[in-house]
Amino acid sequence: MLLPVLANAARSYTLALDARPLLTNCITSSCLAVTADGIAQRLDVATETWDAERTAWMSVWGWLVSGVVFYVWLQLLNSMFPRAATSVLQLVGKVSFNQLVMSPMLNGGFFTFVIVTRVQPRGRMPAAKREMLRDKLARDLLPTIARSCTFWGVVQSVNFRFVPLRLQVLFSSSAYLVWQTYVSWVANRGLRRSAE
Repeated sequence: MLLPVLANAARSYTLALDARPLLTNCITSSCLAVTADGIAQRLDVATETWDAERTAWMSVWGWLVSGVVFYVWLQLLNSMFPRAATSVLQLVGKVSFNQLVMSPMLNGGFFTFVIVTRVQPRGRMPAAKREMLRDKLARDLLPTIARSCTFWGVVQSVNFRFVPLRLQVLFSSSAYLVWQTYVSWVANRGLRRSAE
């Protein structure tokens, strides 16, 4: 009984991907970012109540970055490394280039996004917030990039080698659920104390 439901859902999803790939990826990525943040909030023992505003901002991050940026980025990577599914050299190049460019940008960008959207005054970067961001990047960015390269190196090797291009954002976004949970926890760790 469950199998036909899952098969219909998969068929509907692939039809939506064919008809509106960018919109479908944005919605999917936003939902996965919300789920990841929910998991991160549950793992944070200092979080006593659900932070709906935080989740809303993670939805925006998921839509814009995981949905739009990943979609465009994966299309670009595919055009730069068209034989990655069959050539080990191209696969290594594609994964390496992806990590060299995207890991510092995404992880540093995420830490910046969290501070801009979560710490008062929201949406602005006065000197105190810039100092907080410098401290956050100095403390957490390099270890996060190192973990990112390990995690995403494996994920993207599988993705670029075996997953059809139209499903690569879905595959990345699903893996991003795990990564987003981790990075959301790291980005928000200690933030509550700093903001008070």
